[in-house]
Amino acid sequence: MKTNLLNWSLNLAAAVALTASLNAADDFIRYVARPGATVTINGTSSIHDWEVEGKIVGGYFKVEPEFATDLSLKSVPSVTTKEKNPEAIISIPIRSLKSGKDAMDRIMQEAMKAEENPMIKFTLKEMIVKGDVPAEGSPVKFDAKGDLAVSGETKPVELVLTMERKPNKMLVFKGEQKLKMTDFGITPPAPKIPGMDMIKTGDDVTIKFEWPVQTR
Repeated sequence: MKTNLLNWSLNLAAAVALTASLNAADDFIRYVARPGATVTINGTSSIHDWEVEGKIVGGYFKVEPEFATDLSLKSVPSVTTKEKNPEAIISIPIRSLKSGKDAMDRIMQEAMKAEENPMIKFTLKEMIVKGDVPAEGSPVKFDAKGDLAVSGETKPVELVLTMERKPNKMLVFKGEQKLKMTDFGITPPAPKIPGMDMIKTGDDVTIKFEWPVQTR
């Protein structure tokens, strides 16, 4: 009798846990990364400005279902209050960033320790609507905070995100952020090319991204 009661209690607990899990999942909808992304990193050197570009930006964005239906976003606590937050992770493979010059790409990858830390990763911590939501069809701005991991170092960053709604339940996020290489343990490259003075790379870089996501 005691064994049956114990089994019944365990089954009940498992059922309650499963129901809670399903209800929690229902509280959010998930957008996943889609093709069409772009990311660029711009910087300077003693001989010319430089740019690398990539087309692979992975990750996901999770938020309440009202985000998809309430275009004013007033009924979406995670983007209008600080009581709860949406979830998002953005990931960029370092080896997908290309300058069009193999030598420069190798130097960049070595400086960013791409072998040990192959991804640039941003984890969203907070995203609050900036001002009033504009009329339908116009980009919405958000004040965002998160953790940026590059080259084995993770630092908090703040930036303004913009979001546009597209057909077929697609969202396109855009952002731009100025960073210093040394803040992430990256020594600005100073390659020595035969017949030339040593090239010095500036510490400051600007990263820009455009990230389409879509519900399943």
